Amino acid sequence: MVYYDSNKLELEYNEVIPTGIRDINHYTFIVKSENSTDEINRIEVFVTHLKASRGNDNIQKRLASVENFIRELDRLPEDSFVLFAGDFNFYTSNEPGFQKIIDENNSIQLIDPIDRLCPAFPENGINYFNEDNYDSTYFWNNESFADVHSQSTRNGQVNRDGSGGGMDDRFDFIMMSKNFTTSNTLSYKSSSYKTVGNNSNCYNSFVSNARCSGEFSQELRNALYYFSDHLPITMEMELETSALNTENNSIINFVDTNIAKNSIKINLSEKINQIFIYNQLGQKIFNLKNVNSKTLKIDTESFAKGIYYIKIDNYKIQKFIKI
Repeated sequence: MVYYDSNKLELEYNEVIPTGIRDINHYTFIVKSENSTDEINRIEVFVTHLKASRGNDNIQKRLASVENFIRELDRLPEDSFVLFAGDFNFYTSNEPGFQKIIDENNSIQLIDPIDRLCPAFPENGINYFNEDNYDSTYFWNNESFADVHSQSTRNGQVNRDGSGGGMDDRFDFIMMSKNFTTSNTLSYKSSSYKTVGNNSNCYNSFVSNARCSGEFSQELRNALYYFSDHLPITMEMELETSALNTENNSIINFVDTNIAKNSIKINLSEKINQIFIYNQLGQKIFNLKNVNSKTLKIDTESFAKGIYYIKIDNYKIQKFIKI
């Protein structure tokens, strides 16, 4: 399932990509802008649940599903913004399926937003996928990755449901196209990637353990324990062209009050080039240029009730309320 705020995103297209194991879902979203003349930005979102369990047969099934996904990338424009997310079930980034995802030769290069990959297998002729040769150094199942483990939230099953074993694997991912780190329009917000409920101190334990305290509360971790045997993964992206990010000092002073019914009055300490008013959705609803008067009265009778933001040139935004 996909849930989204229709005030910020518009679902333009979706399809199901068969893989022979589990289907991959593809959603194309348009990022809504406050200005209808802005360039249209799209995000291509792919969601998957790759084959679970160890063994060469399952490794090859994961690879085959990923290859289906990569073929879909070939059909997209090379500058597309892409997210690939889900329960990948990879035990190590050395798996051929994972290596295929991050292959620099793909038509669209994908990266791990937090760059937490396993050390590469040494070229010593040893097959570390063979259980007899297992070395946790080269897998996510070791304490050095405790802060990104997402499975299992439990040491045992709950009501005969789900998996146990404690927090010891990084199975769940959001991978992103590399242009999220270089674009001037859409970008990944640094340090926003989170394994929700993981306080980095619960290796091989259950997520609601009172000893695993930290950023995520006991109440939240209790809920996650019963919610699933996997933890949610979240990350934030920013639309860089938003006009509501200005932080300079303000030259706006409201006359009497910033609560408006039919109009709002403001005093201006100097001549300004432009004044804009935005609603809570970031949509521009008012624009006035070359203001010479020191006192300005703006008619708000047609405005819907709610909070509005006044932006003047490069000064700090002020807000007012329409009642």
